[in-house]
Amino acid sequence: MKHLKFLIVGSLVFLMVAALMAAAAIGQQFPLWERVLQHYGGKSDQTQVPTMIMGHMQMSLRGKTQAGDEERGQQIVARARRVLEHYADVNTALRDGYKPFHPTGRMGEEVHYTNYRYARLEQRRVDYDRPGSILYERTPEGMKAVGVMYTAPQDSTSEQLNGVAPISIATWHRHVDFCGGPRSLSLAEQFGAHAEFGPEGSIHDEESCKQAGGLWIPVVFGWMTHVYPNASSPDKVWAGMDMHMDAATDDKEMNR
Repeated sequence: MKHLKFLIVGSLVFLMVAALMAAAAIGQQFPLWERVLQHYGGKSDQTQVPTMIMGHMQMSLRGKTQAGDEERGQQIVARARRVLEHYADVNTALRDGYKPFHPTGRMGEEVHYTNYRYARLEQRRVDYDRPGSILYERTPEGMKAVGVMYTAPQDSTSEQLNGVAPISIATWHRHVDFCGGPRSLSLAEQFGAHAEFGPEGSIHDEESCKQAGGLWIPVVFGWMTHVYPNASSPDKVWAGMDMHMDAATDDKEMNR
């Protein structure tokens, strides 16, 4: 019996040491931000929400219109417009704790200014007057507030997303199937136009990522929806990132 206990304890110690060594090896191979994304990201892009995937973007399909959807959508847009009026000056957003997420400095880019406290609170309940992120466009005159972003947990159901913004109107999206590159890569190799790794990389499946020596991250963040209350036409108010999604409720659509 003592011998058996010794073997069990020894095996557990060996497994713990092996796990720590593997974690250390991963830590040396990949940058911290990729390891953080993997740790907090989803384990699969499978979802109960009817969706389609384009590149590394998983987008919700438009649901059937329910009573009150149009009125509720208009109320959300009105509150989003008030947010933009309040934060027209980007310095006001900075003073209130909003920070730019990965700006490139390119003219015309859309930069997410995120308040991480508000973003965490959104995982429990959305406050339309305090969005997790405000969207600014870089213009020759400076940063222009153009939209807001509301979020929901990565494992949300259609009903939960609909509770935040009507899925008959809003386009929800998640960033999925991300293959992080080793820390030895240059930024151009990970974020360039012809990159193999990264958010726009050519790798889209786990096996290819492993063969290329990458770090597989099935779901990077949770669900997000963009609102552009001052868009030039009504069909662009909820068309976040120019994702024009027609109504699609056919049972043949795949849920991924």
